[in-house]
Amino acid sequence: MKLIILVSAFLATVNASARVLVGKEFVSMYPVAQQENVFEYQIINIGDTAAINVDFSDRDSFPTDKFDIVSGSLDAKYAVIPPHSSVSHHIVVVPRVPHAIEDKDVLVDYTDSESKISSRVSTLWFSKGRFTHFFHQDALKHITGSKYAHFFVFAAIATPVTGLSALLYWVSKSRYTLPKRN
Repeated sequence: MKLIILVSAFLATVNASARVLVGKEFVSMYPVAQQENVFEYQIINIGDTAAINVDFSDRDSFPTDKFDIVSGSLDAKYAVIPPHSSVSHHIVVVPRVPHAIEDKDVLVDYTDSESKISSRVSTLWFSKGRFTHFFHQDALKHITGSKYAHFFVFAAIATPVTGLSALLYWVSKSRYTLPKRN
Protein backbone atom coordinates (compact mmCIF):
# COMPACT_ATOMS: atom_id res chain seq x y z
CA MET A 1 0.00 0.00 0.00
CA LYS A 2 2.83 2.38 0.85
CA LEU A 3 4.48 1.58 -2.47
CA ILE A 4 1.31 2.58 -4.37
CA ILE A 5 1.10 5.85 -2.46
CA LEU A 6 4.79 6.61 -3.11
CA VAL A 7 4.49 5.84 -6.84
CA SER A 8 1.33 7.96 -7.22
CA ALA A 9 2.95 10.85 -5.30
CA PHE A 10 6.03 10.61 -7.54
CA LEU A 11 3.92 10.61 -10.71
CA ALA A 12 1.90 13.57 -9.47
CA THR A 13 5.04 15.70 -9.02
CA VAL A 14 7.05 14.58 -12.06
CA ASN A 15 5.90 17.19 -14.54
CA ALA A 16 4.40 20.31 -13.02
CA SER A 17 5.68 22.74 -15.63
CA ALA A 18 3.86 24.59 -18.37
CA ARG A 19 3.21 22.53 -21.51
CA VAL A 20 1.89 24.37 -24.55
CA LEU A 21 0.18 22.86 -27.60
CA VAL A 22 -0.61 24.77 -30.78
CA GLY A 23 -3.11 24.05 -33.52
CA LYS A 24 -4.03 25.70 -36.82
CA GLU A 25 -7.44 25.32 -38.46
CA PHE A 26 -9.02 26.67 -41.64
CA VAL A 27 -12.40 28.10 -40.59
CA SER A 28 -13.94 29.37 -43.85
CA MET A 29 -16.17 27.02 -45.86
CA TYR A 30 -13.93 26.84 -48.96
CA PRO A 31 -10.47 28.29 -49.67
CA VAL A 32 -11.13 30.80 -52.45
CA ALA A 33 -8.69 33.22 -54.04
CA GLN A 34 -9.55 36.93 -53.96
CA GLN A 35 -11.96 36.39 -51.05
CA GLU A 36 -11.49 36.50 -47.29
CA ASN A 37 -10.27 33.24 -45.75
CA VAL A 38 -10.17 32.80 -41.97
CA PHE A 39 -7.58 30.78 -40.07
CA GLU A 40 -7.93 30.06 -36.35
CA TYR A 41 -5.04 29.24 -34.06
CA GLN A 42 -5.46 27.58 -30.67
CA ILE A 43 -2.68 27.89 -28.11
CA ILE A 44 -3.43 25.57 -25.18
CA ASN A 45 -1.51 25.30 -21.92
CA ILE A 46 -2.04 21.78 -20.55
CA GLY A 47 0.58 22.15 -17.85
CA ASP A 48 0.19 22.87 -14.16
CA THR A 49 1.92 26.28 -14.20
CA ALA A 50 1.40 29.38 -16.26
CA ALA A 51 3.23 29.98 -19.53
CA ILE A 52 4.65 33.50 -19.71
CA ASN A 53 6.14 35.57 -22.56
CA VAL A 54 4.33 33.51 -25.20
CA ASP A 55 5.40 34.49 -28.74
CA PHE A 56 3.34 33.19 -31.67
CA SER A 57 4.59 33.37 -35.27
CA ASP A 58 3.23 32.14 -38.60
CA ARG A 59 5.16 34.42 -40.98
CA ASP A 60 6.21 31.63 -43.36
CA SER A 61 2.67 30.48 -44.23
CA PHE A 62 1.47 33.72 -45.79
CA PRO A 63 4.13 35.59 -47.80
CA THR A 64 3.14 39.20 -48.41
CA ASP A 65 3.73 38.96 -52.17
CA LYS A 66 0.94 36.33 -52.47
CA PHE A 67 -1.45 37.32 -49.66
CA ASP A 68 -3.10 40.42 -48.24
CA ILE A 69 -3.61 40.36 -44.48
CA VAL A 70 -7.08 41.84 -43.84
CA SER A 71 -7.24 41.43 -40.07
CA GLY A 72 -5.22 39.77 -37.38
CA SER A 73 -1.48 39.51 -37.16
CA LEU A 74 1.01 36.86 -38.20
CA ASP A 75 2.91 37.53 -34.97
CA ALA A 76 1.27 37.74 -31.56
CA LYS A 77 2.52 38.06 -28.02
CA TYR A 78 0.72 36.98 -24.87
CA ALA A 79 1.99 37.92 -21.45
CA VAL A 80 0.45 34.94 -19.62
CA ILE A 81 -1.51 31.82 -20.51
CA PRO A 82 -2.83 30.35 -17.25
CA PRO A 83 -2.60 26.61 -16.58
CA HIS A 84 -5.32 24.44 -18.16
CA SER A 85 -6.58 27.24 -20.42
CA SER A 86 -6.39 28.26 -24.04
CA VAL A 87 -6.08 31.34 -26.22
CA SER A 88 -7.55 31.77 -29.70
CA HIS A 89 -6.04 33.87 -32.46
CA HIS A 90 -7.67 34.60 -35.84
CA ILE A 91 -6.14 35.75 -39.11
CA VAL A 92 -8.13 36.82 -42.17
CA VAL A 93 -6.15 36.61 -45.41
CA VAL A 94 -6.99 37.23 -49.06
CA PRO A 95 -4.93 35.25 -51.59
CA ARG A 96 -4.13 37.36 -54.62
CA VAL A 97 -4.15 34.48 -57.14
CA PRO A 98 -5.46 30.89 -57.06
CA HIS A 99 -2.63 28.57 -56.09
CA ALA A 100 -1.61 25.85 -53.67
CA ILE A 101 0.47 26.70 -50.63
CA GLU A 102 2.36 24.36 -48.39
CA ASP A 103 1.28 24.57 -44.77
CA LYS A 104 4.32 25.82 -42.90
CA ASP A 105 4.87 25.18 -39.24
CA VAL A 106 3.56 27.61 -36.64
CA LEU A 107 6.12 28.47 -33.97
CA VAL A 108 5.29 29.26 -30.36
CA ASP A 109 8.02 30.22 -27.87
CA TYR A 110 7.15 30.37 -24.18
CA THR A 111 8.72 30.40 -20.73
CA ASP A 112 7.61 28.37 -17.73
CA SER A 113 6.58 30.73 -14.94
CA GLU A 114 8.16 28.69 -12.11
CA SER A 115 11.31 27.13 -13.56
CA LYS A 116 11.97 29.99 -16.07
CA ILE A 117 12.88 27.42 -18.75
CA SER A 118 12.20 28.58 -22.32
CA SER A 119 10.64 26.13 -24.77
CA ARG A 120 9.50 26.07 -28.40
CA VAL A 121 6.62 24.12 -29.93
CA SER A 122 5.48 23.95 -33.53
CA THR A 123 2.96 22.27 -35.81
CA LEU A 124 5.69 20.75 -37.97
CA TRP A 125 4.73 17.15 -37.18
CA PHE A 126 1.12 17.87 -38.16
CA SER A 127 1.51 20.11 -41.20
CA LYS A 128 4.51 18.56 -42.93
CA GLY A 129 3.69 17.91 -46.57
CA ARG A 130 0.15 19.32 -46.37
CA PHE A 131 -1.14 21.82 -48.91
CA THR A 132 -4.05 24.24 -48.95
CA HIS A 133 -5.39 24.83 -52.47
CA PHE A 134 -7.01 28.23 -53.01
CA PHE A 135 -9.57 27.88 -55.81
CA HIS A 136 -10.61 30.42 -58.42
CA GLN A 137 -14.13 31.82 -57.86
CA ASP A 138 -15.44 30.23 -61.08
CA ALA A 139 -14.22 26.80 -59.99
CA LEU A 140 -16.13 27.19 -56.74
CA LYS A 141 -19.39 27.87 -58.59
CA HIS A 142 -19.23 24.35 -60.03
CA ILE A 143 -19.06 22.97 -56.49
CA THR A 144 -21.62 25.10 -54.67
CA GLY A 145 -23.71 26.89 -57.28
CA SER A 146 -27.22 25.85 -58.20
CA LYS A 147 -27.71 25.01 -61.83
CA TYR A 148 -30.84 25.58 -63.89
CA ALA A 149 -30.63 22.06 -65.27
CA HIS A 150 -31.26 20.64 -61.80
CA PHE A 151 -34.41 22.72 -61.46
CA PHE A 152 -35.70 21.68 -64.90
CA VAL A 153 -35.09 17.98 -64.17
CA PHE A 154 -36.98 18.32 -60.90
CA ALA A 155 -39.86 20.13 -62.67
CA ALA A 156 -39.96 17.47 -65.40
CA ILE A 157 -40.33 14.74 -62.77
CA ALA A 158 -42.63 16.53 -60.32
CA THR A 159 -45.13 18.13 -62.77
CA PRO A 160 -46.51 14.92 -64.32
CA VAL A 161 -46.73 13.18 -60.96
CA THR A 162 -48.52 16.12 -59.34
CA GLY A 163 -50.77 16.73 -62.37
CA LEU A 164 -51.76 13.05 -62.65
CA SER A 165 -52.55 12.87 -58.94
CA ALA A 166 -54.74 16.00 -59.18
CA LEU A 167 -56.55 14.63 -62.26
CA LEU A 168 -57.29 11.29 -60.60
CA TYR A 169 -58.55 13.04 -57.46
CA TRP A 170 -60.87 15.27 -59.51
CA VAL A 171 -62.27 12.29 -61.52
CA SER A 172 -62.78 10.22 -58.36
CA LYS A 173 -64.45 13.09 -56.52
CA SER A 174 -66.88 13.85 -59.37
CA ARG A 175 -67.72 10.18 -59.87
CA TYR A 176 -68.40 9.20 -56.25
CA THR A 177 -69.81 12.40 -54.78
CA LEU A 178 -73.41 12.07 -53.69
CA PRO A 179 -75.67 14.99 -54.51
CA LYS A 180 -77.02 16.96 -51.52
CA ARG A 181 -80.67 16.47 -50.65
CA ASN A 182 -82.80 19.19 -49.18
